[in-house]
Amino acid sequence: MSESGNRVLEHKENILKTTSSMNKNTQAQFNLAISNGVTINYRSNQLENIEHHNDTSLTVTVYNDFKKGSASTNNLSFDSIKQTLDKATNIAINTQKDNCQGLPRESFTTCESQDIGIYFPKQFEIDEVTELTKICETAGFEYDKRISNSEGSSYSQSNSECLILNSQGMYGHFKSTDYSLSCVMLAGDNQAMERDYWYSSTRRYENLESPQEIGKKASSRAISRLNAKTISSRVCPIIFPAEVATSFFNNFLSAINGHAIYKKSSFLLDKLGSEIFPEFITIREDPSIVEGMGTRPFDSDGVLTERKNIINKGILETYLLDTYSARKLNLNCTGNGVLTNILVESSEEQTDNLINLVDEGVIITEMMGSGANLLTGDYSRGAFGYYFKDGQIKYPVTGITVASNLTQMFKNILHVGKDYDIRGNIRTGSILIDKVTIGGT
Repeated sequence: MSESGNRVLEHKENILKTTSSMNKNTQAQFNLAISNGVTINYRSNQLENIEHHNDTSLTVTVYNDFKKGSASTNNLSFDSIKQTLDKATNIAINTQKDNCQGLPRESFTTCESQDIGIYFPKQFEIDEVTELTKICETAGFEYDKRISNSEGSSYSQSNSECLILNSQGMYGHFKSTDYSLSCVMLAGDNQAMERDYWYSSTRRYENLESPQEIGKKASSRAISRLNAKTISSRVCPIIFPAEVATSFFNNFLSAINGHAIYKKSSFLLDKLGSEIFPEFITIREDPSIVEGMGTRPFDSDGVLTERKNIINKGILETYLLDTYSARKLNLNCTGNGVLTNILVESSEEQTDNLINLVDEGVIITEMMGSGANLLTGDYSRGAFGYYFKDGQIKYPVTGITVASNLTQMFKNILHVGKDYDIRGNIRTGSILIDKVTIGGT
């Protein structure tokens, strides 16, 4: 990977050369992504496969008299880049004019990012990381005699680079690394079979959870699902563990995306300045967290990312806008051609164990189906979880449906736990939500 930075600079020169023949009324943007790495799968006590990857993708976007065209290539020779630029130009000429199309005019990147705390390259021998997957699966098998099979353990690492530049002087470049280790185990008891998983994902290899713990957690979760029961339909509190709560908050973030807003396809349309969450909740974006999975200095348009409050003490302060949606809405761009690190924070005292805060309810550990209608906010998803009462988990429950409306679910959040999941770009603890309909028998 150390040599790839030089390759990126060489590609930059080839890209710039292609712009010299462009019509003065034409603008172009170039997004280059380069990554290399390896994935190792180990299953049933033997190495299943090793996959090396070395991927390159250049996307050229051309704007000609407010008309847009895009084309891509993985060949970075001068001739190929020139052909791709010509193809994108031809597409732009033959598309419909839109006055909101065009390159960013302000707050865009103009230099290389030196060190943003997400690049920690490490070299391994294949035998060394294969041993990690073996240890992980073996720990899962040894955890309990009810573990009957495995879907394997997987290790992957990737070194990536992102380069962006355009014909108007934009230039940005940064590097990142990703490491992950996962395990999927199967448990059997009384002719029932259940599967579950666990994983660790981080920017720095040394911060990966130990392979033994990952294997044990995968097995423990699989065993805990055995002999699940059904429950009667009811309205009760539910708990989304942190890893499930991330998808719940992703529904909110999708509803305030600029494209959903200008298309009028969001239940949060015209809600700026309105109370969406309880007062104790603040949701921030911070694109500069060291080792953050969403950390990046600029978005897909090249606009500089920025720290901001999205929800401030329950109040919606901003939509998430890229260059195009900002122009459609006549608002300022927020640098959200991508989402960076999202932090869900609580001003109340937080606890590790939310089941002690209510008499009874259901912990939802798995969701099935998309189930969230962003136009109306209606929420209905199949689920698996655990019934709890008096601070104790009683038994697993299956065949249930979680049904409500996101507007009410947001307002009915009672607590945010302090067990934050930092494996993705949405950082939240478990959440306790009151008065949710559980559809059962």
